[in-house]
Amino acid sequence: ADQGIAGHVATTGKILNIKDAYSHPLFYRGVDDIRHVQSICSCCCRFCLMVKKGYRDPPYHNWMHAFSVSHFCYLLYKNLQLSNYLEDIEILALFVSCMCHDLDHRGTNNSFQVDSQSVLAALYSSEGSVMERHHFAQAIAILNTHGCNIFEKFSRKDYQRMLDLMRDIILATDLAHHLRIFRDLQKMAEAGYNPRSQTHRSLLLCLLMTSCDLSDQTKGWKTTRKIAELIYKEFFSQGDLEKAMGNRPSEMMDREKAYIPELQISFMEHIAMPIYKLLQEIFPRSAELYERVAANREQWAKVSHKFTIRGLPSNNSLDFLDEEFELLQSQGAFGDDSHRMNGCLDDDCDKHNQ
Repeated sequence: ADQGIAGHVATTGKILNIKDAYSHPLFYRGVDDIRHVQSICSCCCRFCLMVKKGYRDPPYHNWMHAFSVSHFCYLLYKNLQLSNYLEDIEILALFVSCMCHDLDHRGTNNSFQVDSQSVLAALYSSEGSVMERHHFAQAIAILNTHGCNIFEKFSRKDYQRMLDLMRDIILATDLAHHLRIFRDLQKMAEAGYNPRSQTHRSLLLCLLMTSCDLSDQTKGWKTTRKIAELIYKEFFSQGDLEKAMGNRPSEMMDREKAYIPELQISFMEHIAMPIYKLLQEIFPRSAELYERVAANREQWAKVSHKFTIRGLPSNNSLDFLDEEFELLQSQGAFGDDSHRMNGCLDDDCDKHNQ
């Protein structure tokens, strides 16, 4: 029996006519289990490679951003013990959504799609969140590609729920959506999170997705500064396109008018810091993330005068701001800068990194 059906035939030379191989005593289930695991792994690999391939190469909204967001999602899952707050299918939906949330991003925002009367605007503008709906549609297209459906073993009910969750989570990356639900998020934090409440779990998924999407703001100054350089390079490219179309770009998209430190400070104060403050209220262990965003906000304020003097160089580089940072750091202006840069919030992460 240890040889299995194939082994028996090979060693005896006798042909077996078996009606039900799975019920036959010679059937070796280990082979089936191994093949099943291999099949799942192959499907996951194909899915991940297709997702990576589905990203274009704008300065910021590319595969590197998606990978970083997904990695941060894993860190939150591990350090905040999200399994105590969300169902398994919700956590999986969050992670997959992080991978897919900017699929086929063209380096332009929703307003540009509408103003330029693009094909995407024609498809999705009536519902709003043009790019986010496109990202979700691209994710579904990958799942429908042969050999890439990582949810193919799900029941019909779970499969539909997974798609509904992914749609809602990816749409939550539209900051306009975040601002609409912000008061509801505050009420949830004030009342205390209830994992038995479907409404609370849905809101938490939106908050976690936004926290992951903006996680570059929680990194060290040099990383945050470099990310800002990439973001504004992408913004200014859109602004140039808008000017070529005869339209007037917004201040943040106009390389001739944008004052990056002020724009960054405003973004942190009105968007990023309130998000991580809410996260801290629900998960006290995430306090370091809020502190890091606040520290980066202070850093932008401290180097803003240097930007005023020099402006943005023709190569869009903000490297010169690091000189100011290193000077202030050497003077102890930032105090203890021992924050864990990789986002881990417990001692176990330090042990793993050793």
